[in-house]
Amino acid sequence: MPRDDIRKKNIIVLGGTGFIGINLLNHLVQDRNINLQWVKRPGTYCPDISALPEPHILEDFENIDISWLSQADVIIDLVSQGRGRSTQHRDINKRIRPHLRIIDGLLNHRSNIHYIYLSSGGAIYGNTALSSLNEQSPCNPQTEYGLEKMIIEASLLSASQNSIDVSILRISNAYGQGQTIKPGFGVIPTMISALKNGSAFTVLGTGEMKRDYVNVIDVQRAIAAAIQTKGAGIVNIATGHGTSINQLIAMVEKLSGRQLNKISVEADRTDPDFARLDVSLAKNVLQWQPTICLEDGISRILQDAGLMSPIEYVSIPAKLNQDAFPPAGTGAT
Repeated sequence: MPRDDIRKKNIIVLGGTGFIGINLLNHLVQDRNINLQWVKRPGTYCPDISALPEPHILEDFENIDISWLSQADVIIDLVSQGRGRSTQHRDINKRIRPHLRIIDGLLNHRSNIHYIYLSSGGAIYGNTALSSLNEQSPCNPQTEYGLEKMIIEASLLSASQNSIDVSILRISNAYGQGQTIKPGFGVIPTMISALKNGSAFTVLGTGEMKRDYVNVIDVQRAIAAAIQTKGAGIVNIATGHGTSINQLIAMVEKLSGRQLNKISVEADRTDPDFARLDVSLAKNVLQWQPTICLEDGISRILQDAGLMSPIEYVSIPAKLNQDAFPPAGTGAT
């Protein structure tokens, strides 16, 4: 029996044109219990998603209408200025100002909104001697991008002491089908492109630098869980496992039956060393854990690109059994 008496949840997505945003919009638009609105800058890509409402076009997020925002039940903030590795002029104020204005404005409107912010599970922690990082581990960002995330997190945590419910999802390295090459993001699509075109793939340093690669489908699931949880605080969203560039190369070459054209350069000193992200809190607070392991996620990407080796080709399940990952927080690798 239809439950028409249930009020739809008003959700506003800030910035839906990126890799995670497009996947999120595609999920939210299918939920009949959600009244979806989203905001993008003029000239940015508009995803071709069936039944997706027209976006609110905004030149500068700093000028967004706070009265309009305060009417939402949930804000999902995906907006960022990017990693900015090639930027010659540092401007942290420009990065944080729109977010801080929104947060202050919502507080001044006495809003009871649920603010979900996508932060970084790597840049915000920075280099550390710790082998495992939980949500209470110290933050030591080495980049402007990481500092941006840390300041916005602090502002949101302060706001959560008042009327706003806050969920901060520290995402590790998201990857998956449909990801495009973007400077500073996406080693996996860069690798797949080099494999397909025969161009050189740059390996930083020894290739032993590790990253935690979490599939975008699992990221979207974590956001959906946060929407239902309301006020989860800071939560790591990752797999809890590290994969080196060399291991990633070996996996791609094995699955495709092709060899990458590799060149080595000196590693960027601002890139954080790997430390395992503890995801036990996500399991406890969000009832979330990863379901897609890296090899199967890459297999899907290779299939889409027509690069899967006939020898390695198998039918990839939509989701993996949870046995693909050891229990969260065990430290198994």
